[in-house]
Amino acid sequence: MSLPISLPNGKRLEIKLRKSKRAKHLCLKANISGIYLVMPISQGIDEELLRFVDNKRKWISRTSGYYEILRDKYGEETFKRNTILFLGKRYNLRVTKGLVFAATVSDNLNAITFHVPDKRKYKNNVKHWYSTETTRIISERLSVLRERNQNLPSHNNITIRENRSRWASCSKNGNLSFNMLLSSLPLKIVDYVILHELAHLLEMNHSKEFWNIVKASDPDFRQHRALLREYEVVPNILT
Repeated sequence: MSLPISLPNGKRLEIKLRKSKRAKHLCLKANISGIYLVMPISQGIDEELLRFVDNKRKWISRTSGYYEILRDKYGEETFKRNTILFLGKRYNLRVTKGLVFAATVSDNLNAITFHVPDKRKYKNNVKHWYSTETTRIISERLSVLRERNQNLPSHNNITIRENRSRWASCSKNGNLSFNMLLSSLPLKIVDYVILHELAHLLEMNHSKEFWNIVKASDPDFRQHRALLREYEVVPNILT
């Protein structure tokens, strides 16, 4: 079952409809094969659903365009063979049985190999690896960024979370939270996300003053901001 819609760019797209016993609300998801809408069992193609899709039209257009670029560049089968992003590079993902968990990144083989005790639960191991790598990289990049600009504001606690809607956030108490998948992005984009959140320690909005603060630390922030949009939905084996 699918729902045809017209996008702002004039293209037509078929959104796949999937009913789920676990779904309590309408939810749009995406992968290399397309956009699909998860809906409660009792939900039909009614005014509520059509209104929900219409409100998400810009997101649908942007996301479908992103995956179209990936399909053209890598081919859909590449993603179906299990690949994984790390620091902006796409690697083949290999899972093998091991007594203890370990991960090996090989640029020569263009592969990341996960040695896991239970292959049925390897996704949990991959999540743990992402979280650990993101923690390490944020710590390293914070040191580098502060060496470049000693006027960067101080933060309080840093937490790493699994989040499907945002890359990072900043609280009024000065606590920073980062998506565990941040380490999937290129370093220059990681730096932009960190600097963006540090700027929120001084301005909690997105005013002109806020962007001036970002620009002072990242003169190319507009380019980095545009690149980040390309990674808004990260294709990986966890989704």
